[in-house]
Amino acid sequence: MTPQTPVVRLREAGQPRGLAESAGILLHGRSRTKQEMLDLATGLEIGGTRWLAPYADQGLWYPGRFMEPLESNEPFLTRSVERCHRLVQDASEGGRLNPQQLFIVGFSQGACIAVEYAMRHPGSCAAIVVFSGCLMGPAGTDWHPAGGKALHGLKVFLTGSDMDEWIPEERTRQTAQVLADLGADVEMRVYPSRPHIVSKLELAEAQEFLRSRMLMP
Repeated sequence: MTPQTPVVRLREAGQPRGLAESAGILLHGRSRTKQEMLDLATGLEIGGTRWLAPYADQGLWYPGRFMEPLESNEPFLTRSVERCHRLVQDASEGGRLNPQQLFIVGFSQGACIAVEYAMRHPGSCAAIVVFSGCLMGPAGTDWHPAGGKALHGLKVFLTGSDMDEWIPEERTRQTAQVLADLGADVEMRVYPSRPHIVSKLELAEAQEFLRSRMLMP
């Protein structure tokens, strides 16, 4: 019997472990690929960074839509957030890199996980880049960080569109407001007529955001 080729659940790029000056976790969208996120990392051109790109089981971080009750996406949602946390811990290299040198970049579903991670593990990373993502749960959800901690010090680059078929502009703006009210430093961009993609413009603006806010080369 020919053994099956093992599925690679994590890919890395950039600086190797032990030499990186910062580390970024890359979270793909629904049914997308980790390679797609590595391509985005190349576009960000952040020198000195170790990139970690995980792959969700069956390409899904959670099975339903982000506006459904949180319980309907469990236990997958919590498992995905905790997997992200393990990767953040791995990226810290046992404390060699502190939280101010760690950040998360997500697209779509992955961006929603990035926001959920920041809410459940405040203080664990310096920044999140949220490409077409938002807070999860229906209107009226109690959005507060775990343990009652505020999000002071967290830097957020949040993008959306007035024509995104998956993320309504209203939820993008609501997410920015909630995160800012909780103390995060939020930069929001709503791009006119932009479909559900990461455009060259927002990639360039995200690059500038990370370089200026995290003092990267």
